[in-house]
Order: sequence, then C-alpha cells, then structure tokens
Amino acid sequence: MPLEEIPYYYGSAENKLNSKGQVAVPARFRSCLPEADQNRNYVLVLGHENCLFMYTHRQFGRIKDNVRRLAEEGGERDFWRAFMARAVPVDLDPQGRFVLPPELMRAAGIKGPNILFIGMDDRMELWDPSVYASRPGDGAAFVETLRRAGDRIFGI
Repeated sequence: MPLEEIPYYYGSAENKLNSKGQVAVPARFRSCLPEADQNRNYVLVLGHENCLFMYTHRQFGRIKDNVRRLAEEGGERDFWRAFMARAVPVDLDPQGRFVLPPELMRAAGIKGPNILFIGMDDRMELWDPSVYASRPGDGAAFVETLRRAGDRIFGI
C-alpha cells in the first residue's frame, strides 16, 4: 500500500452514546482514511490500560498476524483463541455511527454516556473520559516528559 494510503490518527474528540447504544466515530478520524476505506467496517479489541482499540480491517489484519505469530512461537494458542474470540467487527452507518458492544464496554470500564476517542497513529483508542482523566501520564507528567525529551522528539 502506498505510504499516503496508510491512515494515521492523532488528536482527540468526545462523542455521546445515543439511546440505541451507538456512538459516531468522530469525523476528524473518519476523514483520515483513504477514500476507498471510508465508512467501512472496523474491528474493536480490548486494549490494555482500560480502553478499547479500534482498527480498520486492514490494520487489524497486521495486528492479528502479529498476535498469531507470537502466540504460535510461545505456545500460547489459548491466548490466540481468546484474542480472536473477543475481536468484534463493527459496521458504520451512513452517519458514521456503530453499536458499542456492552461486553467490551464493561471489560474496558467504559460507562458512558460520553466516549473519548484518542488518535494513536494506527488505531483509535476509546476511553471512558473519567478513567482517562485519572491517568498519571496526562497534565504535569506530560509537560515534564516533553521538557526532558523535547529536543529528541522534535529533532531540534
């Protein structure tokens, strides 16, 4: 795939769950996709640190290949099965909404009604805003890391 067709996500946005349990992928993230992939299906998986990871099918293909290889090398077939069993495809409607599966919400500690989407390069992360706000990596810790590593980060 040409480099310009590989989507990457950055920034953040919040959207609300509606009464049907649907939430819209923020337009800023939908617009990151190549036109051929826009309004297609995504795959949700339980991430670490109390969030959900949301991948395009193409991106998920890379991840599941990595998980499979690592599971086979380490004899972790049960992990491979559990990972694949918990991966949930979601279909976007014309407004970019999808049903957020209650079992994944519970597993990630997402209570709603607001859902925080964070762009994390090759995926989106979905968080309960209060859970994300309580993390130590935000605020003063972020500023301190930026101060220490700013030259290396920005190549200055």
